[in-house]
Amino acid sequence: MGKVEAAKAGGTRRPLERIIRIHEAVNRGNFPNCHSIARELEVNRKTIQRDISFMKNELDLPVQYDGSNHGYFYSRPVSQFPLLKTSAEDLVSLILARNALDPLKGSALEATLRRGFQRLQSSMSEQVTIPWSDFDQAFAAKSIGFTEHDAFVFDRLAKAVLECRELHFEYRKLRDRRPEKRKLQPYHLVEVEGGWYVIGFDLKREAKRTFAVQRMKSVHLTNKRFLRSRNFRLEDHFAGSFGVWSGGEGEGPSFPIRIRFSGFAARVVAERRWHPSQEVTLIESDGSIIELTMKLSALEDITRWVLGFGAQAEVIEPSELRVVVATQLKEAAALY
Repeated sequence: MGKVEAAKAGGTRRPLERIIRIHEAVNRGNFPNCHSIARELEVNRKTIQRDISFMKNELDLPVQYDGSNHGYFYSRPVSQFPLLKTSAEDLVSLILARNALDPLKGSALEATLRRGFQRLQSSMSEQVTIPWSDFDQAFAAKSIGFTEHDAFVFDRLAKAVLECRELHFEYRKLRDRRPEKRKLQPYHLVEVEGGWYVIGFDLKREAKRTFAVQRMKSVHLTNKRFLRSRNFRLEDHFAGSFGVWSGGEGEGPSFPIRIRFSGFAARVVAERRWHPSQEVTLIESDGSIIELTMKLSALEDITRWVLGFGAQAEVIEPSELRVVVATQLKEAAALY
């Protein structure tokens, strides 16, 4: 391999991968030096020198140079490669992410992810002095009403997304009495408020659609491959949504939302970030009455959310949302 090709190959090697390779070479006890390592990894000697300094100063690895053997060695046994220094915030994030796997219980994906978390935990065991059980007691993620999924179905969906394979299944919408057959090119699996959804290109509708995993039946994973659209971005798909529902293809935000909140609802709403486009205006200086504005492309999710605040939420606009909320409140009141 020529110098240009070697530089190109070495330049594409990730720093962490390089450092692990150096660690393995040193740990074998063959006294590698900068010249031999640089030749093997196809990088220059200064790069290896910087990597070794990082191993000593940041990873606390006992790397020493032996002049008589003209190479590096470990001055004490190193049983495993250490993780980078971990902060308390990193540990909390790890715990919360692990707890978020509850909706996946029983699936092969859940088992794989848990094994990964266990490896991370064992790697941190020498740096973490607080037992993991104590972290579990101090930090947790609680979901109310999360859906339980057929592990077999979920595994097929995950495989279809990762391998870009078409899915055939039966799907029953909430308002339909009977299921219908659908064909989908799945782009993404996403968890929203305790429920899992698959987003993809519906071959029958010829548009992007979102399907609730628990309502997908008779799921068949085909061998037909597809190319995932380069234009698909999850943040764009959900840009105008308040939950799962989003507008039609390419429509974007189309409903200017303005809702007035009072009482405890005003404080609850003002304390959180509900949507990227939201703005909160104080109507009363003490915050007892506020107005929340945002732009959405669908009204289904925001309708249920507003109804949850009862008399402490008044829809100002759009008129479509105001009418729907008023109608449902009247129908609910008639039950009592």
